[in-house]
Amino acid sequence: MGLFLDTAFGFPAVLLTPVLAVVTLYWIVVAIGLADTEMLDAADADGSPVGASAVLERMRLSKAPVTVEITALVLSAWFVSMMGGIVTSLLTSPGSALSWALGAVVLVIAVVAAWALTSGLVMAVQRFLPRRGGSSQRDLVGRTCVIRVGEAGESFGQAEITTESGATVVIPVRTIGGEVLPVGSTALVFERSDEQDVFLVTGFDPSLDPGRP
Repeated sequence: MGLFLDTAFGFPAVLLTPVLAVVTLYWIVVAIGLADTEMLDAADADGSPVGASAVLERMRLSKAPVTVEITALVLSAWFVSMMGGIVTSLLTSPGSALSWALGAVVLVIAVVAAWALTSGLVMAVQRFLPRRGGSSQRDLVGRTCVIRVGEAGESFGQAEITTESGATVVIPVRTIGGEVLPVGSTALVFERSDEQDVFLVTGFDPSLDPGRP
């Protein structure tokens, strides 16, 4: 136990141990139903990934929910750094220049190995994962959204909407006929204006939404 704790809180594993603790806490929260596995998945109105999804896309991942891939990356990197840290502690004296140098090498190996292991795992189970294709802009017509950033009118408006794939995106919206929708109100997207590159919305009673639980 002493060797385990010394390695977990020694370089380089100490850089990943707190992150692993956060990931573990997150999955506990998911298990009790206070969060979902796709909370970090995000895309713009065209369905292109943004935020963490975009980062994983550049890493040639993003085939599974972001939280799952981040968990695999962190767990893999932590495990490799632990194994490397144990070997390093057996070969060098703690706190020596050589132990720090080997620790840095182990850290690099851990990061590369984490990417390789996660990439391989995602590819192996990809066929069993739900498809995460983005929704086109036309697919957003007929969906409800929530007005954000002030109020929505004929000249300005932004709304948050959930796409068919489950991603939450922010879209530009406008009203017609002088209608003004306050922030936080629910609206219905009834048309896509290609000329203005915006979505036309109108006020909507959320209790009438057939998808409302």
